[in-house]
Amino acid sequence: MLLIWNLTSCDSKKSDNPLLDSEWSGIAKIPQEAEIVLKFSKDKIDVLLGNKVIETMNYTLNNGEIDLVKNSGGTPCDAGTKGKYKYEVIGENLVMTLVSDECNARIKSLQGIVYKKTDIKK
Repeated sequence: MLLIWNLTSCDSKKSDNPLLDSEWSGIAKIPQEAEIVLKFSKDKIDVLLGNKVIETMNYTLNNGEIDLVKNSGGTPCDAGTKGKYKYEVIGENLVMTLVSDECNARIKSLQGIVYKKTDIKK
Protein backbone atom coordinates (compact mmCIF):
# COMPACT_ATOMS: atom_id res chain seq x y z
CA MET A 1 0.00 0.00 0.00
CA LEU A 2 2.82 2.41 0.87
CA LEU A 3 4.47 1.69 -2.50
CA ILE A 4 1.28 2.64 -4.35
CA TRP A 5 1.04 5.88 -2.36
CA ASN A 6 4.68 6.69 -3.17
CA LEU A 7 4.14 6.05 -6.86
CA THR A 8 1.05 8.22 -7.02
CA SER A 9 2.66 11.02 -5.01
CA CYS A 10 5.57 11.09 -7.49
CA ASP A 11 3.09 11.39 -10.34
CA SER A 12 1.25 14.21 -8.58
CA LYS A 13 4.51 16.14 -8.10
CA LYS A 14 5.05 16.12 -11.86
CA SER A 15 1.45 17.15 -12.51
CA ASP A 16 1.90 20.16 -10.18
CA ASN A 17 3.52 21.83 -13.20
CA PRO A 18 1.72 20.90 -16.43
CA LEU A 19 4.09 23.20 -18.37
CA LEU A 20 7.32 21.54 -17.22
CA ASP A 21 9.59 20.53 -20.13
CA SER A 22 7.06 21.56 -22.77
CA GLU A 23 7.10 23.80 -25.85
CA TRP A 24 4.23 25.86 -27.27
CA SER A 25 4.13 27.78 -30.55
CA GLY A 26 1.91 30.68 -31.51
CA ILE A 27 1.70 33.90 -33.47
CA ALA A 28 2.72 36.86 -31.29
CA LYS A 29 2.78 40.56 -32.11
CA ILE A 30 6.45 41.49 -31.52
CA PRO A 31 5.58 44.18 -32.91
CA GLN A 32 4.79 42.49 -36.26
CA GLU A 33 3.14 39.09 -36.16
CA ALA A 34 5.69 36.29 -35.97
CA GLU A 35 5.66 32.69 -34.83
CA ILE A 36 7.41 32.21 -31.50
CA VAL A 37 7.96 29.22 -29.25
CA LEU A 38 7.61 29.29 -25.46
CA LYS A 39 10.01 26.68 -24.07
CA PHE A 40 9.32 25.86 -20.40
CA SER A 41 11.88 24.28 -18.09
CA LYS A 42 11.71 23.91 -14.30
CA ASP A 43 11.46 27.63 -13.50
CA LYS A 44 12.43 29.39 -16.75
CA ILE A 45 10.83 30.22 -20.08
CA ASP A 46 12.93 30.73 -23.18
CA VAL A 47 11.13 32.62 -25.95
CA LEU A 48 12.43 31.50 -29.34
CA LEU A 49 12.09 33.15 -32.73
CA GLY A 50 13.30 30.55 -35.20
CA ASN A 51 16.10 28.79 -33.31
CA LYS A 52 17.24 31.95 -31.51
CA VAL A 53 16.35 32.75 -27.88
CA ILE A 54 15.02 36.32 -27.93
CA GLU A 55 13.90 36.54 -24.29
CA THR A 56 14.15 34.64 -21.02
CA MET A 57 11.83 34.85 -18.03
CA ASN A 58 11.54 33.10 -14.69
CA TYR A 59 8.10 31.79 -13.82
CA THR A 60 6.12 30.27 -10.97
CA LEU A 61 2.69 28.66 -11.05
CA ASN A 62 0.06 29.08 -8.36
CA ASN A 63 -3.67 28.24 -8.46
CA GLY A 64 -4.07 28.53 -12.23
CA GLU A 65 -1.92 31.65 -12.51
CA ILE A 66 1.58 32.12 -13.87
CA ASP A 67 3.87 34.81 -12.47
CA LEU A 68 6.57 36.02 -14.88
CA VAL A 69 9.75 38.01 -14.29
CA LYS A 70 11.86 39.13 -17.25
CA ASN A 71 15.53 38.12 -17.08
CA SER A 72 16.82 39.35 -20.44
CA GLY A 73 15.78 39.81 -24.02
CA GLY A 74 14.53 41.97 -26.80
CA THR A 75 11.26 43.41 -25.50
CA PRO A 76 11.46 47.08 -24.57
CA CYS A 77 10.88 46.23 -20.90
CA ASP A 78 13.52 46.27 -18.19
CA ALA A 79 14.90 43.12 -16.57
CA GLY A 80 12.87 42.38 -13.44
CA THR A 81 9.58 43.51 -15.03
CA LYS A 82 6.75 41.40 -13.57
CA GLY A 83 3.56 40.03 -15.06
CA LYS A 84 0.73 37.77 -13.91
CA TYR A 85 -1.61 35.77 -16.14
CA LYS A 86 -4.29 33.14 -15.68
CA TYR A 87 -3.24 30.14 -17.74
CA GLU A 88 -5.27 27.26 -19.06
CA VAL A 89 -4.17 24.12 -20.85
CA ILE A 90 -7.05 22.91 -23.02
CA GLY A 91 -6.05 19.72 -24.80
CA GLU A 92 -3.02 20.70 -26.89
CA ASN A 93 -3.58 24.45 -26.43
CA LEU A 94 -2.20 26.95 -23.90
CA VAL A 95 -4.08 30.22 -23.36
CA MET A 96 -2.99 33.02 -21.03
CA THR A 97 -5.30 35.81 -19.87
CA LEU A 98 -3.93 39.04 -18.44
CA VAL A 99 -4.25 39.66 -14.71
CA SER A 100 -1.56 42.37 -14.50
CA ASP A 101 1.68 43.18 -16.30
CA GLU A 102 4.23 45.99 -16.06
CA CYS A 103 5.34 45.27 -19.65
CA ASN A 104 2.94 46.32 -22.44
CA ALA A 105 5.03 44.56 -25.09
CA ARG A 106 4.71 41.23 -23.25
CA ILE A 107 0.94 41.65 -23.03
CA LYS A 108 0.80 41.75 -26.85
CA SER A 109 2.83 38.53 -27.01
CA LEU A 110 0.79 36.55 -24.47
CA GLN A 111 -2.71 37.95 -23.93
CA GLY A 112 -5.36 35.86 -25.66
CA ILE A 113 -2.99 34.08 -28.05
CA VAL A 114 -3.60 30.37 -28.48
CA TYR A 115 -0.30 28.53 -28.25
CA LYS A 116 -0.22 24.98 -29.63
CA LYS A 117 1.84 22.27 -27.97
CA THR A 118 4.76 21.19 -30.12
CA ASP A 119 7.08 18.23 -30.02
CA ILE A 120 10.31 19.04 -28.22
CA LYS A 121 13.28 19.07 -30.58
CA LYS A 122 16.21 17.06 -29.24
